[in-house]
Amino acid sequence: MRSTKLVPIGTLKSIVLEDKWLIQGDPNHDYSKVDPSGLVILDSRQRRVGKVLDVLGNIRSPYLLVEPLTKDVPNGKLVLEVPQSKHHRKHRR
Repeated sequence: MRSTKLVPIGTLKSIVLEDKWLIQGDPNHDYSKVDPSGLVILDSRQRRVGKVLDVLGNIRSPYLLVEPLTKDVPNGKLVLEVPQSKHHRKHRR
């Protein structure tokens, strides 16, 4: 099983394009290092509620465009599920 890290991203700001969510991202998270496109969004109860389509805006106030995975609109803090890669240690001789 792959390990994951939960990164707080913010709250739902509005519903756009009829059925997509616009979430204001956390400006403290560097979205250029870890591209969240395709990653899953969890609500406060750790349920999968959406999938990130794109990052919009600038670095100081980023927004995430999210495709909902449920009909329920989340309220409260949302987190991004970031998969962690396993680092293999090289054996010294």
